[in-house]
Amino acid sequence: MKLSKILSLALLAVFVLSSCGDDDNNILPLKEGVDITLRNTLQDPNEAEVTYPSLFGQADDAYDEFATLSNSSSEFATALAQTSTPAGDISGLYAIDLTENSISFSVLPDNSDPFWVNVFGLFPAGKTDRYYFTFSESHNITRFSSDNPSLNVRIDSDTVIVVELSEGYDLQPGVSFTVNLE
Repeated sequence: MKLSKILSLALLAVFVLSSCGDDDNNILPLKEGVDITLRNTLQDPNEAEVTYPSLFGQADDAYDEFATLSNSSSEFATALAQTSTPAGDISGLYAIDLTENSISFSVLPDNSDPFWVNVFGLFPAGKTDRYYFTFSESHNITRFSSDNPSLNVRIDSDTVIVVELSEGYDLQPGVSFTVNLE
């Protein structure tokens, strides 16, 4: 009887330990509720990288945008929209929506937009449009994939990633693409 109790306890222990599994498979790249700061920079061929607000004589952080990751709403519904710039009011360029494992970009303005119509077109070699995403907590992003061949994701630190659009990207009304995060 004593031996059967010991065997029963041993089998129970083996069962409990074997059912634990590997919890790492459930870790998502981003966590809902994390705060996000978005900053845009531009780099033209043979030029230094500059922030979007510096083009209007503003401080580098003047047009930073802030949101909280939500799986039920868009974080940056009108990214890059600004009022009262030297160029007048500027409508948003992208709707940027994050989930725990993706970032989707959708171009908002059409060909009649007075500001963005001058920006539309094919990016030449050396031109890069960067979107810095700074998270209030460490992310778990190790790699990415995208349906846009002109896109790269740079991991600058455990709280910063940079989505880079470069040579061959065709910025046009209606363009959309997704970055899948792993």
